[in-house]
Amino acid sequence: MKRLQWANALRGIAALIVLGYHFSVAFWMSQDVSASLARRTPLYPGDDGAPVWARAISALPVDLAALGVALFFLLSGFVISISLDRYSRAGFVVGRAMRLLPTYAAGYLITCLTIAAMSDPGDELHAGSVLLGSVPGLAYLVRASAPGDGIVWTLIVELVFYGVCVVAFRRLTTRWWAIAAVAAGCALVQTLLPHLPSAAWAEGIRFVVLLACPFIPVMLVGVTLFVHRAGRLRRGPAVVLVLALVAEFVVLASTTPVVPTSWKYRLTFVGAVGVFSAVAAVGDRWSNPGRGLGFLAAISYPLYVVHPVLGYALISWLAGRGVWGPLAVLIAGAAAIGCATAIHLAVEKPTHHLGRRWAGRTRTAPTGNGAGPHELAGVGS
Repeated sequence: MKRLQWANALRGIAALIVLGYHFSVAFWMSQDVSASLARRTPLYPGDDGAPVWARAISALPVDLAALGVALFFLLSGFVISISLDRYSRAGFVVGRAMRLLPTYAAGYLITCLTIAAMSDPGDELHAGSVLLGSVPGLAYLVRASAPGDGIVWTLIVELVFYGVCVVAFRRLTTRWWAIAAVAAGCALVQTLLPHLPSAAWAEGIRFVVLLACPFIPVMLVGVTLFVHRAGRLRRGPAVVLVLALVAEFVVLASTTPVVPTSWKYRLTFVGAVGVFSAVAAVGDRWSNPGRGLGFLAAISYPLYVVHPVLGYALISWLAGRGVWGPLAVLIAGAAAIGCATAIHLAVEKPTHHLGRRWAGRTRTAPTGNGAGPHELAGVGS
């Protein structure tokens, strides 16, 4: 089976970007936020004591955290399209659930153990709250509290997009107008939903939906590029559709009532779409991304889940005891990679394999012309 090495490499690059930015910049430049996630007292107010390297990277015109997240969203849209082509609705749900939920729960357990090691200063660790937090977005839906990990919002966006895929299903990868209709729905929902009356029990649903609206168009860019690659959409219409989706993202991200972002953040997303599109166009020449990127790609999801609270707590604890900042970052990075590797081997690989086997019982023939599941099977769907 031919493997899309460029997609695998981008996943590894995205993981490295997010980990590097959070540990080398965000921790030091936003001590109030990072100390809150670490469940420790800030080392200094705001960014008053931030080292020179953190200030220099922060001053770059690119928001590296946004770049990493955007690449993950684009890859997700592309890879989910493969699953839509391959499985029935039931198979898609099973495959996606097994891909996302067990690994997240394992990473969340590490987060909770880290909070316990920090003596749980906010008294967050209760059986009910931990169980709720183990499923992305569930605490928001039932309007309950759960220990925060700093990254669950992206998984909520992912799950909302899965819901969209279940409804639209294979039309999303065979009919360009289905992509446009979902995008139009995002704009309509974000415009109208904040002004509609809502019962108290539905406030969590409103928040989750509004959180996802600006970012679903970015994931639809990945879908569009897959559809073009599969020979179901010519280059000209594909370019127009991608530009329209990017424009919609900028508008929705600029007007969202629940997830405010800066222009630097939004423009970085736009740039990420350009990078992803260019790599998708020429990436087949990338025959060997190397063992390092391959390894990071393999552990990228558990690394993404486990790194913020664990890493911030370690850096804060070490820096508070006088350990040199870069050394503290390296130790935290090694710890996060070690935990992610263990979760990948013990949880992610077996559950992903099991999910694909269960979903494979509903496997369907490739749809349309061009690149089908037989070609793309190695991407990690």
